Amino acid sequence: MIYQGLFNILSYYLKESSLLYISLNNYFKKKLGGLEKRIEQGPNKVEIIKTKMQELLKSLEPKLKKLGFEDQDFMNTIHDPFIKVKDIHTENITFVSDIFDMIIQPIINEMVFKKICEYLVNANGQQVIINLRKNDAFPLESLVEIRELKDLFDNNIDKIENLRDYIQLEDKIIQNYLENEEEIESLEELKETRNKLQLIYLIYRIIYFFNLERIFDFTNIETYLKEHIDEWLTTIPLVTLKNPDLYFCGIYLAHNLGIEIDMKKVKEFISDLYLEYIDEFESPLMEGSCALYYYVKSIDLLDIKIEKENIQKLIEAKEDYFKETNLKELETTCLIVVLKTYKILGVLDQIEEEKIQAIQQEIQNRITGDVIKQFRDGLYSSEATYYVLFLHYMIDKIEDLSDKNLLGNIIDRIYRNLEVLDFSEDTSYDLLSELFYSCESLKLLNCIEEKSMLIHLARFLFPKEIYNEIEKAEDFSFDKKNFRHLGVSPRTGETLY
Repeated sequence: MIYQGLFNILSYYLKESSLLYISLNNYFKKKLGGLEKRIEQGPNKVEIIKTKMQELLKSLEPKLKKLGFEDQDFMNTIHDPFIKVKDIHTENITFVSDIFDMIIQPIINEMVFKKICEYLVNANGQQVIINLRKNDAFPLESLVEIRELKDLFDNNIDKIENLRDYIQLEDKIIQNYLENEEEIESLEELKETRNKLQLIYLIYRIIYFFNLERIFDFTNIETYLKEHIDEWLTTIPLVTLKNPDLYFCGIYLAHNLGIEIDMKKVKEFISDLYLEYIDEFESPLMEGSCALYYYVKSIDLLDIKIEKENIQKLIEAKEDYFKETNLKELETTCLIVVLKTYKILGVLDQIEEEKIQAIQQEIQNRITGDVIKQFRDGLYSSEATYYVLFLHYMIDKIEDLSDKNLLGNIIDRIYRNLEVLDFSEDTSYDLLSELFYSCESLKLLNCIEEKSMLIHLARFLFPKEIYNEIEKAEDFSFDKKNFRHLGVSPRTGETLY
């Protein structure tokens, strides 16, 4: 997920990359064999494709190891649980070779390009490239071009350090989680699980981000969510964006882990919750922004429809709420959550322009130089940085941030948090939340495929020659064929696989 932007930059800059894709394709097709077999048409076609895909991935692993790839290289590639057969695949697959071309080859390309990144910063990678070259899977033209690119890096030591720090982030976070597997799973013990549900939610979000689900045993949390539904639905904790309502944590975990819970009881609770918001607040959106946000996210996850008149009761707010004296007291993230709640409910374009502008102006006051703050006079915040990035994507104004050097702060914050992160009942929610939002910011920079997002990566990670070429490109083209492409929903911010 955090390499997608890098691959797009390299694929655009390396003019001979098409030769490399062809060579890799030819080499691995010969190694795998059996690709000429026809896929039977009929109602079981999707299952047949899935089975053949898994067979190809299983056969691919030892061949990759012979070339010098290691187990950690497979974590987010051939072991990725989100490798799926899409409708477009089903329609266009006739032979096993089509499965390779559409699903397998992009993954191989990713793995090779990651090794190219490592080679550029003198961190592994070289031996895999040498082995591919020996097997005629790495054309000389591509090798020469990559060598020239490495010369540019060698003349820009600061870029080597920046890119090295960046590409090591994923492995360091994954290693941190793997080393603490027992501690993480112990947090899911049923005793006092209620008090830990928010923490488990935050830990899981990062597990989900790096596709580590298959590493961890979620049996305890599954049992808890099923057998203690009354407890986690009705308990009222401290609610902020860092500490979501317990009911939302439970709904989110059940949804993503495929846990069957009593949906009738959940939906009854959600219905009662609506009445509580109406009774408790004059303006639920402006007075209980964070709580209402998680309510709206919950009904979106559960696909519960809400009537227009009920939406109006949740979002109605007098003009006074939008005065500068009131808005400046709210956190940056709460201001953005107001706009995001409008968006999720489908009413953003129906709100008075003056109210939207007042909120956006106050948010702008929190952007100082290359730093995004939670309050006007506050400190840098990873949470605020993520929400500001997402807001500009949501309202189609991401170019307004293209001159900000945001990436350095994001990377520094991740390393700083990893140094002090420990997994125990005393784990800092704020620290874990900052780590999560830093990763989510990297997702936006990589997976929102617009040139103005890539500018952040190119400026900080690559020599100026590459950055200048990206910046000046009037028609920057994203490689939609040779790599997997994750997206981001402009409505919810969730990853689109």
